[in-house]
Amino acid sequence: METDNPGVHDLIGDRGEAIFMVVVTRGYLFRKPRHFGEKMPVVDYYVEPVRKTAHPLFFLVQVKSTTRGYTLRDKRLKVAVASDEMQRLAAYPAPTYVVGIDVPAELGYIVSANGETVTGFSSMCTDHPLTADVLAVLRAEVESYWNTGPAAFSSAFLDPAWRQP
Repeated sequence: METDNPGVHDLIGDRGEAIFMVVVTRGYLFRKPRHFGEKMPVVDYYVEPVRKTAHPLFFLVQVKSTTRGYTLRDKRLKVAVASDEMQRLAAYPAPTYVVGIDVPAELGYIVSANGETVTGFSSMCTDHPLTADVLAVLRAEVESYWNTGPAAFSSAFLDPAWRQP
């Protein structure tokens, strides 16, 4: 249960980020994510796939954590991202994502922030839980982005409630 108490809010965010670190490194497809802390206002993590070549590929993540659960009708995770945050995430010349963390259940969900929407949201779809299969698709998607270029990029992690710009 989230409150207006900043200390509790910070603890929920810290725990959510710790859960993200564990979940995204399952299956050994990604190296330890690098946390930006307060240095980057919109991006929380820089993550690289594990690769044999020296040329690093990466993606950027904003983590949103909650203890408020899901919407009743659509079972969407109750996390919010403001429109200006989505616009700034979409402006990065790299694959960018929002990961919502259900802190009590220790589950994470991913959606693309690559310009599919430039409006904010108050809940996100749970169609893409960070399971081993989804992480494998994420790795392939990141490699495809860097191999084919952003013009040909289309994310598998869309939120169906978002309208295309």
